[in-house]
Amino acid sequence: MGEDFKIIIDNEEDLLTAEGELQANASKTEVDPSSLPQELLQDSGMESTPEQSQQISQKIGHLSVPQKIRLATLGNRPTRNTLIRDPNKVIALAVLRSPKITENEVIGYALQKNLHEEVLQEIARHKIWIKNYQIKLAVVSNPKTPLATAMKFLDHLHDKDLQSLSRNKNISSVLARTAGRTLIKRKG
Repeated sequence: MGEDFKIIIDNEEDLLTAEGELQANASKTEVDPSSLPQELLQDSGMESTPEQSQQISQKIGHLSVPQKIRLATLGNRPTRNTLIRDPNKVIALAVLRSPKITENEVIGYALQKNLHEEVLQEIARHKIWIKNYQIKLAVVSNPKTPLATAMKFLDHLHDKDLQSLSRNKNISSVLARTAGRTLIKRKG
């Protein structure tokens, strides 16, 4: 049935190609939305309780990867909130492609300390989302954000946020020092 195989990846370009092929193969396996649990697709307009979140996690746990990817794009908010934390980054990235996603959700995701680096990079690359100051600040403040990605946005932050970042012990010391230097340079 399913054979295990090992892929050796020599460089970042090959890694990106391998991830793209994985996504393409997962999306080729068309999943009929009617095969997904309907309660995970319908928006109730309310936040889920911890018990409901547990039930959602249990229902999602029985799905295949292509079904989870499809659910990530079609699912309701509580379902997306569960899938963004999936260990498979392809599924977490699929959540960001959902047409139902809101900027408030993206802010919440960017604040999560257990998010994949690639998800944070994808949020940072999204031209519309990154115009939102709160999203920009959340991406920079997240310790999982790659240093190069976080550094790009320092010049766009307010003085009080730069000061807060310069004292933040959870982020890279290089980022904290650079935030302090940026603030000093501004006050010049």
